[in-house]
Amino acid sequence: MRLSLFRRLLLAALLLVIVWTLFGPSGLGEELLSLSLASLLPAPASPGPPLALPRLLIPNKDACHGPGSPPFLLILVCTAPENLNQRNAIRASWGGQREARGLRVQTLFLLGEPRPTWGSHENDLARESAAQGDILQAAFQDSYRNLTLKTLSGLNWAYKHCPMARYILKTDDDVFVNVPELVSELVRRGGRWEQWERGREAEAGDEEWEGDSPTLESQPVPLLYLGRVHWRVHPSRRPGGKHQLSEEQWPPTWGPFPPYASGTGYVLSVSAVQLILKVASRSPPLPLEDVFVGISARRGGLTPTHCVRLAGATHYPLDRCCYGKFLLTSHRLDPWKMQEAWKLVGGSDGERTAPFCSWFQGVLGILRCRVIAWLHS
Repeated sequence: MRLSLFRRLLLAALLLVIVWTLFGPSGLGEELLSLSLASLLPAPASPGPPLALPRLLIPNKDACHGPGSPPFLLILVCTAPENLNQRNAIRASWGGQREARGLRVQTLFLLGEPRPTWGSHENDLARESAAQGDILQAAFQDSYRNLTLKTLSGLNWAYKHCPMARYILKTDDDVFVNVPELVSELVRRGGRWEQWERGREAEAGDEEWEGDSPTLESQPVPLLYLGRVHWRVHPSRRPGGKHQLSEEQWPPTWGPFPPYASGTGYVLSVSAVQLILKVASRSPPLPLEDVFVGISARRGGLTPTHCVRLAGATHYPLDRCCYGKFLLTSHRLDPWKMQEAWKLVGGSDGERTAPFCSWFQGVLGILRCRVIAWLHS
């Protein structure tokens, strides 16, 4: 009798885990749901007038140029002028990776002008840019409510000065990015491994392939807007909150926001960037950057694709298996934690004394990482 009761409890627990994995927060069921969003979209809106964006103080126009192949993945990190420690932690960890899976990766930092109360950061930024070569600065006051302006400036820079990049990741300076796994994920979603390898080999040999063997640059990039999707979020009316929207900015009759990807880390294909920039001037000018991008994508006929491996606002405690194999991003890491995470997954040389995951950890996968995060919280 006891054994029978134990089996029933075990079965109930197993069913609960399966349901939570499929339909819980960030569950696989949301990925399936995101695939049906395209059928619910209205017809794409007509392109709007060109965006009125601030001029670039540090344009860094040649950042994507140079010897070798163009970037496969361009990473734009939103940062504040005074956050030098965060930028240096990224440079010394995942942001220092120039190649992953044989494909080029480029990381740049986006920021505006420092407030007068921040001191003489302007000269500091000029020196930092000259030394590092990875700064993009635009002429607007850097603040959370100007994050939409910052992001649009970065996407517009990518469109003008790095159009050869295949994908653009927008993220923040407190996010750890698993660059190799992210590149693998994008390759899996955008084309077969052998296609990328053949294109890379053709470029390396400076030869043109014949027939049906295109180079990497000639392969069309499918529309992709990938992230941790938020569903049916209503605007915050709390006075003084950083997410507050007035009824003039978002009237109650408009209902919840359309689905959008968390601003902590989402990927846009170069074709998606072009689409968003074409219709962005017709979208309501919201200070919530991730919501604005989601609305613009919707106006252009593009829906976000949910990915459980992009953490969104969830913070995952340091864990070798989660950080090295399953998570593509993890939020809320200070500079010290950023360095610790980098050491945990093997550092720049990629040498590993042991596999990232045991076979049992691998079977559990992202579910294990989510349980760890839940227990930590």
